[in-house]
Amino acid sequence: METNTLEVKLEVCAGLDVHAKTVVACVLTGSLDSLRAKKEIRTFGTRTFELRLLGEWLTEKKVEKVLMESTGQYWCPIWNVLEEFDLPLALANPQRIKGIPGRKTDQKDSEWIARLGRMGLVASSYIPSREIQELRSLTRTRKSYINERTQHRNRVQNVLQHANIKLADFITDIFNGSGRNCLELLLTGEKATEERVGQVISKRCKHSPTDIAESMNGALSKNQRILLESHLRSLERIDEEMHVLNEAIEEITSKYAEIMEALQTIPGVKKRAAEIILAEVGPNVEQFSSAKQLASWAGLCPGSYESGGARKSAHITSGNKYLKTILYQCGGSAGRSNNTLFSEFYNRISKRGSKKKAIIACAHKILRIVYKILSEQPNRVNKKILTRCSEHLVRNN
Repeated sequence: METNTLEVKLEVCAGLDVHAKTVVACVLTGSLDSLRAKKEIRTFGTRTFELRLLGEWLTEKKVEKVLMESTGQYWCPIWNVLEEFDLPLALANPQRIKGIPGRKTDQKDSEWIARLGRMGLVASSYIPSREIQELRSLTRTRKSYINERTQHRNRVQNVLQHANIKLADFITDIFNGSGRNCLELLLTGEKATEERVGQVISKRCKHSPTDIAESMNGALSKNQRILLESHLRSLERIDEEMHVLNEAIEEITSKYAEIMEALQTIPGVKKRAAEIILAEVGPNVEQFSSAKQLASWAGLCPGSYESGGARKSAHITSGNKYLKTILYQCGGSAGRSNNTLFSEFYNRISKRGSKKKAIIACAHKILRIVYKILSEQPNRVNKKILTRCSEHLVRNN
């Protein structure tokens, strides 16, 4: 009977247990023929000069691989400093490491990570280049501002509703143009007369100044006016911050103009979606062996669940939530667009399942096209190639 035994893949491997103030490093050194290894453990601080001392020590030990956990954001500065020493770095998912039992101390953690890395049992996480990491931080921060803006807008609606002000029933967008002017009028405490409202709204408004003025004559108390002003000023601040972020994002994405242009030729993918895709996936897909692996990383492929010889249905897996969210939005837009390739595919899936499954299927197709685009040389990507690629992917489901 054949038995599966663990094989040593590396002679010298280091494991780092990362914390806010300290890094515990364990270096294991041994031959490939034996599981036994010489162990050396040191503790370093997380200030820059201390991390450089760590880098010098690892270089001196001729480490073949440095493995660390993705503990919050604590690993980022350590990674950035150790990159200067050209060390072979790898980031591990802590859930996969902690899934294998072991005694819990900082020294044991670093040793356990080193042992797993020496046996080749830990897969490295995808870490993009420094520039793409910065782009990713910018787009994710913008996303948080968008969510915060939505919260403030909902709170404004709640204040108006409690005050029995029905402005949103007569002006579609109360946060821009005529609607914003009406809100500023409410903040002044001035009575919303037909004449005064007529001065602040656009002549293109569908409803008359009389109707709008009547909708604004609610009972707005002093405290409600304070809340309304607070939320509106917060919205102004968020808009200013987003403007700065958009300029910084534009500065980075302009270096990848051909890729951005190619991504926006995909049905359902607009400029903002292309920016997020570039930030999350990167300008190439060398780190992914196939489109299936990219879909698995994004969380857009179904999980595998089989028991007793019977294969059961499974939901899509967890993955990159930022990429999955934007692709889901793009999939919905593409499925309901005039593009026959996606609309026919969407209708076919929705008839035999649900609309949500159809959107996810469209998002999966978009991601496969993204993989094709990024795997091609930028100067070879054009609309003709993209059209043939789209037709092949959609029709050969």
